[in-house]
Amino acid sequence: MIFKWLYLYIFGTVDIVVEGFFIERFINICKTENIILWSSKVEKGTVLTARISKSDFKSLRHIAKKTSCRVSLEGKSGLPFVMKKYKKRKIFAIALLVIAIFCFAITRFVWNIEISGIQTISKEEILSDLANYGIKEGKLKAKLDLDEIKNEMRLNRNDLAWIGIDVKGTNVMVTVVEAIQEPEIMDENTPCNIVADKNGTISKMVVRNGTARVNVGDTVSVGDILIEGVMEGQYTGIREVHSDADIYSVSVYEKERKEAFIQEISERTGQEEKKVEIYMNNFKINFKKGVTKFENYDTIKTYKKVKLFSNYYIPIEIVNITNFETEKSFKTYTEDELKEKLTKALQDELNQELDISDSTKIEPNVTSVTEEDGVSVKVVYSIEEKIGTKE
Repeated sequence: MIFKWLYLYIFGTVDIVVEGFFIERFINICKTENIILWSSKVEKGTVLTARISKSDFKSLRHIAKKTSCRVSLEGKSGLPFVMKKYKKRKIFAIALLVIAIFCFAITRFVWNIEISGIQTISKEEILSDLANYGIKEGKLKAKLDLDEIKNEMRLNRNDLAWIGIDVKGTNVMVTVVEAIQEPEIMDENTPCNIVADKNGTISKMVVRNGTARVNVGDTVSVGDILIEGVMEGQYTGIREVHSDADIYSVSVYEKERKEAFIQEISERTGQEEKKVEIYMNNFKINFKKGVTKFENYDTIKTYKKVKLFSNYYIPIEIVNITNFETEKSFKTYTEDELKEKLTKALQDELNQELDISDSTKIEPNVTSVTEEDGVSVKVVYSIEEKIGTKE
C-alpha cells in the first residue's frame, strides 16, 4: 500500500468526474487500455468519480468520445504539480534548500551542555574542565571521545565518584556523582596533639588521653595547643601518647550597621519597555536600538536557547530585556521600624555566612544605639561548637 501511494505522489495524479449514459462501457475500455481507476465510485449509474495517473489523463479523450461521456478535471496532486507551482519561485526554493542544508550541518556540532548532580562543585568549574578536554559549544561531535574524557576527569579529580557524558542531538548531558570526602583517620598508636581549629572561649572539656593545656573559661585562637600528647606517670615518667578529648568552645560572631532615619528609596512606577536581542555566536541582532526613555530603571534579562526538537539546539540565543521604570523618593523610618529592619538584615547575613538554617534555634544578642540622625544596631551570635583537630 505504501508503494502505491509513493508511486502516485512521485508521478502525480488527477481527480476526474465522468458523466454520461455509458459509464460501464467507459470503465471497460479503460481496463482494456490498462488505465487504472483509483478510488473509483459510480453514482446514480451516470456519474463516475476516480483518480488516475497524470500520464493517463490525455488518453481519456478518445475514450470519452467513443462512449459519448464528458470528462471534467476536479483536482491535481503529487510531486510534478508541486514542482510546477514553485517553478517561478526560485528564490524561495533556494532559500528552503539552504535552510535545510544549514539545519543538517549544525546538527553535527555541540550547541548546549547540561550538567546535573552537582552540589558542592561549581558548574563553571565542570564546564571549564569539559572545555579543556574538548567538550564545548561549537565542537564537532564526531571528534569527541567520550570514554576517554570520562576516564581522564575521574582520574584527575578526587571530588568525583562518577561522571556520565551522553550526547543527544546537539545537547551534551553530563551527570555527576560527587565523592564523599572521608576525614583523615590517624592511627591510635601515633602520638599527637589536639589544636584549636576555631577561635573561641572554652566552655567544657572531657579529656580521655593526653594533658590539657587550657581550662574552661580560657580564650583560644586557631593553632593553640588544647591537649598535648604527653602524659607523666610516677613509674613511667613522661611518655608520648595519642591525645583524645571532646572540647567545646563558645564562638562569637557579630555584625554592626548604622542607617539614617530618612533614606532614599527606589520604587517601580508600573511603566516598562521591552526589547529583544538575538545572539548567533558573537553576532548580535538588536530589534529595538536606541537609549531607553526612562531616567531611572531596573533591568531584567532572560536567556533562552533555540532548539528545533527536545535535544536539538541551534547556535541561536534569544535575550528578552525588560526595563522597569523606577522613581526615587524619601522614606522616614521610626526608631522601632529602623531597628527591626537592621536587625533582620544583619541576622540574614550572619545566617547566610554561617550556613545556619531558619530552623536552628539561636538567641541573638541585639544592642542598639539611637542617635540624632539614625540608629546603630549590633547583632551578636554566641554559638557553642565542638573544636579541635589532631596533629
